[in-house]
Amino acid sequence: MTSKQNWQIGISTDTGPIKKRNEDSYYMKLIEDLEGHELMLVAIADGMGGYKAGDMASRIVISMLDQWWEKSIRKLLKKKDCLQRIIKDMNRIFVRANERLVQMDRKVGTTLSVLFLYKGRYAICHVGDSRIYQIKGGQIGFQNFFRAKELEKGLDFLHEQHTEALEMDVEMVQLTEDHSWVEQQIKRGNLTIEEARKHRKRNVLTQCLGIENGVQPSVQMGFYQSSDLFLLCSDGFYSMFSNEEITETILGLEKENRNLQTLSEYLVKLAKYSGTRDNITVILLRNIMKEDLQAKEREKGKLLSLFKKKR
Repeated sequence: MTSKQNWQIGISTDTGPIKKRNEDSYYMKLIEDLEGHELMLVAIADGMGGYKAGDMASRIVISMLDQWWEKSIRKLLKKKDCLQRIIKDMNRIFVRANERLVQMDRKVGTTLSVLFLYKGRYAICHVGDSRIYQIKGGQIGFQNFFRAKELEKGLDFLHEQHTEALEMDVEMVQLTEDHSWVEQQIKRGNLTIEEARKHRKRNVLTQCLGIENGVQPSVQMGFYQSSDLFLLCSDGFYSMFSNEEITETILGLEKENRNLQTLSEYLVKLAKYSGTRDNITVILLRNIMKEDLQAKEREKGKLLSLFKKKR
């Protein structure tokens, strides 16, 4: 068992103003390898509202993910190519989950987007139109993390000695591709992103789990820094706002020193009162890696020495 002290986390979900049942499910697990590096798994599944028992479908795939984690993750963590092996397993899990849902008596469907974070690298396996974003260049929440640590230790005077982080260009990147009809139209040049966001067919999927035989999950791998923020969300949230609106809202709230839990709750309420017609789930996640913690401790030690000398 390991702690979440190196992580900033916010999770919020709501049935929304229209539906009577929340068909969204989510999952989060954290484990430490033999060298003390932490592996985080976070996933979101959005049961298909157009089919009966969408909530059952999302719960089933999350349950299968949990069973895989408990059975396999410790063995995989001992391998050098850990993330590559995990993604291979994820492909098999997605195929099995699809087969299980297809074989059910009633027609059920769900999206599934899974994110792994480990030693500055991310890996994603994804089907459907739930989304995973990476917000790069935002320093506010990163700085707030260390400020909170200092206040806990009674070292708030050092904060005034810190050099403020240089303002960087903030970029929000959508890491997952929507498996939807409108996304196909965007690629063909028939719709703009804004037109697709409001199109009456925006909920028509070209691929999900449980509706047709055969599934081809999308896989994405890349790198992240401690200042990067990951956002996982169902379409009940992102369909209400442009990427620019989401980014500006998150950055604005972090400047007010809001923690990610408070921020996630605010974003869900914002989508709810903006008129979304679907369930809403928002997950925010940032990993302050140990290397950055150690660097910050060294910086703090130097500042403390300097402060004592001046006295």
